[in-house]
Amino acid sequence: MYNKPFVVSKKKWETFIKYYSWGVKKYDLLEDITWDEQIFAVPFSQIRERGFEVNDWGEKIISIVIDEKKQFNFEEFSQTFIEKESNLETDLQEHFSESEYKQIVKDIVEKEIWNGEWSNFLIAQKVSSKIKDFDIEVALSIFKRLLEGDYGSYLHYIFFDGERVFIGASPERNVSITPHPLVPSPLGVEGEPEKYKVRMNPISGTFKKAWYKNYLDFKGDFLDFLKDQKEIDELFMATDEELKMMSNICSSWWIIVWPILKEMANLVHSEYLLSWNSSLDRIEIFKQSMWASTVVWSPLESAFRAIKRYESFSRKYYSGAICYLEEWSLDSAIMIRTLQLDMEWNLEAYVWASLVKDSNPKKEYEEINIKLAWIVNAVLWIRKQMPSFTREYYLDDEVQELVQIRNQNLSKTWFFKQTKHVNEKLRDKKCVIINNEDDFTNMVAHLLKLIGLNVDIVRYSDVIKGDLINYDYVLVWPWPGNPLDDNDKMKKNLEIINYAESHDIKYFWICLWHQLICRYKWLYVRKKDKTTQWEQIRIDLFWRDELVAFYNTFAGFHNDKSSPWVHTWKDGEEIYVSSNDETWEVYSLRGENFFSFQFHPESILTKNGLEILEEFLLGV
Repeated sequence: MYNKPFVVSKKKWETFIKYYSWGVKKYDLLEDITWDEQIFAVPFSQIRERGFEVNDWGEKIISIVIDEKKQFNFEEFSQTFIEKESNLETDLQEHFSESEYKQIVKDIVEKEIWNGEWSNFLIAQKVSSKIKDFDIEVALSIFKRLLEGDYGSYLHYIFFDGERVFIGASPERNVSITPHPLVPSPLGVEGEPEKYKVRMNPISGTFKKAWYKNYLDFKGDFLDFLKDQKEIDELFMATDEELKMMSNICSSWWIIVWPILKEMANLVHSEYLLSWNSSLDRIEIFKQSMWASTVVWSPLESAFRAIKRYESFSRKYYSGAICYLEEWSLDSAIMIRTLQLDMEWNLEAYVWASLVKDSNPKKEYEEINIKLAWIVNAVLWIRKQMPSFTREYYLDDEVQELVQIRNQNLSKTWFFKQTKHVNEKLRDKKCVIINNEDDFTNMVAHLLKLIGLNVDIVRYSDVIKGDLINYDYVLVWPWPGNPLDDNDKMKKNLEIINYAESHDIKYFWICLWHQLICRYKWLYVRKKDKTTQWEQIRIDLFWRDELVAFYNTFAGFHNDKSSPWVHTWKDGEEIYVSSNDETWEVYSLRGENFFSFQFHPESILTKNGLEILEEFLLGV
């Protein structure tokens, strides 16, 4: 039965395990995939199709084309093979030594994040070993014990292509694509539906369970977790990152479902559900969903460059995806908590730490070693399953209040408005957004279309200055970096400022480019004493109170206490300044033909972002 390629899997909502088998195909590109029913493993390096840098060791998309399906209950599945013990032949060998990994964390925090290069990102530790007397029945035995001891994961799977085996319990959906419920039958070109329902689940925030005697024993620690601002902020950031993807993939009605608590055997995750509509091809939707922020972090393109430089190895299929392509749908799970084995008994696995501005090298190294325990447990299964408290906390008023209160100060547009409200003064105005390697541009384009603008997005390197005269507004969106550098990207954007100024084009600058316009307008720009990456801060924005999202390490400062609200530039031009009245950090500038924000109006952490954009566009 198991002498040819197969997949055995169980999705979280399925009662039965399914068995698929036939043969193997390999693809170089996603666009080469045929529309047969099949299951394919996509390597992490496939991100090269989007033009991103990555350690690529030639891994291909591996597809098992479905010839037959069988359904088993757990007992029937267990009878299809002889269960065998599994043991590691050697201790786990780490790719980075303890001192090397700690130094990487130190360098990233001090040289990268604190210099404005990235908000945060994930650096993997690769481990390897051998399994004694390995064969397919040993692999099936490991998978069986995983099913017995784990619950709540999005997908459990064992994938065998004849050369390698993947065994995993993925907690996280990558993307799910199904025919739109309002389309009763497949329509359109070659049987493809015109509209799809697209779902993603940004996950961040992890509660590590201990051996609790009962729910009351569990509840105190769990409430502390739900109040932990660091855990809350990380979920908000993950949601921003996946909204960037969804804004690019989808064009119509959306919904964000409030924080969901997902309990698994040893932990509880918090996540949102994003559900939108799209008319793109399924494979193109999948391509644009590579890869979730929770395996890369942000901004995506820059984070991939950092991962390539620091990791120095290919992740192979880890943090790629396993995908199920069926008649009218595609479902995929991220390949994490996954063992990769070859037929020479070699085992590889990966764990990582999420590095942020406050990361401590010692604690990050301790965290990855805690995660390594999962690998040993999966092979040896030396821990018992912890009890589930899902029913209790979903019926607990205190827990549900803490979960629901998170949304109260988030963006009214992303969470509560799903219809266009076109401003007649802005209807059909033409706007070009300059993308400087941060896909926040997708989110702001989505918002601007709601109020009636026609929007184009152009990469900074492709900007032809003469074309800018054809637009009513030029919006320059950020990238991570140092505004005091005089690199090619800074020079390119300074040229855009000069061109807009000399041709009376209305323009708008965000975050790093707000700092650049401060520098251009002769305000003082320096590194902040404390970075404010993905923080919601209450500010005075031109005499009104606003909650807004900050992602910055550098800032402009206005030190003229004799005229705190006005800055005079050359030729006597007066620029209005909104700044902190204690630190003098500049939050916004407003001139005759331009405005700029240090904060991100498009983020879910900016409560009135759409209204702010609309007001300032009308005001220039």
